[in-house]
Amino acid sequence: MQLIPITINNRLFQVRANASVLQACEEASIEVPRFCYHEKLSVAGNCRMCLVEVEKSPKPVVSCAMPVSKNMVIYTNTPLVRKAREAVLEFLLINHPLDCPICDQAGECDLQDETLQYASDRGRFFEFKRSVEDKECGPIIKTIMTRCIHCTRCIRFSAEIAGQEVLGAFGRGTDTEIGTYVQSFIKTELSGNLVDLCPVGALTSKPYAFTSRS
Repeated sequence: MQLIPITINNRLFQVRANASVLQACEEASIEVPRFCYHEKLSVAGNCRMCLVEVEKSPKPVVSCAMPVSKNMVIYTNTPLVRKAREAVLEFLLINHPLDCPICDQAGECDLQDETLQYASDRGRFFEFKRSVEDKECGPIIKTIMTRCIHCTRCIRFSAEIAGQEVLGAFGRGTDTEIGTYVQSFIKTELSGNLVDLCPVGALTSKPYAFTSRS
């Protein structure tokens, strides 16, 4: 396995030549926040939460999709990076409902954790939040799609791991929705894994709903 030298936050590391910037940071025990990235799935690069600063790059780069190169210089905690992460979270929270007290994902929610660490302490959006119709996905998955942040983990898992291309994204911009191509249940025996993959409370366990709070 070929190793190459890179610098992360002014410290020199030897990392795999075929690694992404995000993977290199993980190998160096440097945390980079993410929503859409998962080590077992293809790279989507659509959440933009993993932005980092790379020397000689005119703007922050998506670390999960950027391969490392020899002598690359990376910064993960500069004012520019922190401002970019704050902006990403502000956009995600524009339409995310404030229902953490009744959400089964509360306490183990990636969006909660990243918001606490990286987001601003106030919002600038005072319009109505959008609402999205919940989908009927079968006996295992309970959906509250207004919470969805469009990380597409569920879409990629269904296609790449479960082998059933039943989920997809519809619409553009704020009209984007995740759902089945036709009104149907998710019948794969791996459907329960979608609950674990979802970084927010959009997909939760239907049999377990509210059990831990009763």
